Amino acid sequence: MKDNTNILTIITWVVLLSTISILLNDMREFDFNQFKEFQNWAKSADKNESWFTSKNLIEWSYYVISTGLFFWRGYLIYGFSYFLSILKEIESGNYFSNKNIGYFKKIGNIFIWYTVNVLVLRFLLAVINKSTFNFFNELKTEFTFLIPAGLAFFILAEIFKRGKQTEQENELTI
Repeated sequence: MKDNTNILTIITWVVLLSTISILLNDMREFDFNQFKEFQNWAKSADKNESWFTSKNLIEWSYYVISTGLFFWRGYLIYGFSYFLSILKEIESGNYFSNKNIGYFKKIGNIFIWYTVNVLVLRFLLAVINKSTFNFFNELKTEFTFLIPAGLAFFILAEIFKRGKQTEQENELTI
């Protein structure tokens, strides 16, 4: 079992490091000049003109939503890091520990919150860019597995909770 846990740990590290490098590359390629343009506009803008009706609001909103998308991708990577904690508990022989139950619940929460928030942000981004947004296409492309996976982790947490109860009952009968 230890060999399998080591292999899974290595695979998890490879996935985590790959996703972190992809996120950092995407952040590097993001157009941060837009923020400088916004600062220049703020210095030279007509103070009597309503900011909420200006083109700069749209540009600023795009910047803020893109930053939010980066945050949620980082949050999803953080959720994947809990797999390392689960593997560590399993390696030490604590299969049905309270920590593992909590980790499964946290992973489920992170997957579902990520999916909901990114869908909302992508919808807002589509509205700002006046592009088309098809809820079912967005749901189908990236999120098809995240909601069921999140629910599966909640089920795993419940199964591990029942397993712990059964393990405790068996210890009392011996």
